[in-house]
Amino acid sequence: MKPVALDANVIVRYLTGDDPVQSPAATELFRAASAGRVHLIIPTPILQETVYVLETYYDGTPDTIAPKLLSLLSLNGVTCPDARWVLDGIQWYRAKHADFGDALLCAYAHHHHCEVSTFDQALIKKFPEVPATEPTRAKAK
Repeated sequence: MKPVALDANVIVRYLTGDDPVQSPAATELFRAASAGRVHLIIPTPILQETVYVLETYYDGTPDTIAPKLLSLLSLNGVTCPDARWVLDGIQWYRAKHADFGDALLCAYAHHHHCEVSTFDQALIKKFPEVPATEPTRAKAK
């Protein structure tokens, strides 16, 4: 089975169906994956770009975008190499109405048992499941 890494524009055309030429071509690619002819790979940065486009140009919200991403990643022949923690990030994005990048960062930290260092107090408050602190400046000797 031929591996194919997807760009965000293919995913957006598939999810929105808004282009008379590109959307059917994107749909056919996903059908080929479902039939086992190709293996579609969606890298994590491409998911983030897809969310950005759907929020910015299609007025998407976490409540409308997250279910589409979860459905997309559950299709036969479609994988995300980081799915173990990305799926949690998508869930947190929706449940907390969080910034998608923040949700991914916290899901990564949670799964890898590490702390988040950030100056973003809203992130620290929004994700109590993840140890997060603000960096402090080293004291001069």
